[in-house]
Amino acid sequence: MGAQVVQEHVYLAVTKAVERICKHNPESDRMEDHFSPHNCRHWFTTHLRRAGMRREFIQEHRGDRRKEAIDIYDHIGLKELKEAYLAAISLLGI
Repeated sequence: MGAQVVQEHVYLAVTKAVERICKHNPESDRMEDHFSPHNCRHWFTTHLRRAGMRREFIQEHRGDRRKEAIDIYDHIGLKELKEAYLAAISLLGI
């Protein structure tokens, strides 16, 4: 089986499973209604970082050659951003 065929099988297995729990809607125009194996990389990386795993361990676990790849897949949530902002403001004495 070629790499492209394997990739298609993985994509279908993931999207069909997630569609059954109503987290994937291929008919929707909204990006957030679509879920794929690629989304798993984003989710996985972000949650490992939020759990406190060191960058080099995430890089090794994901199999990345470039350490900058983590930055592409790591996302800052609004709650996390708000907490960091409020903490920084208090340090300014405002």
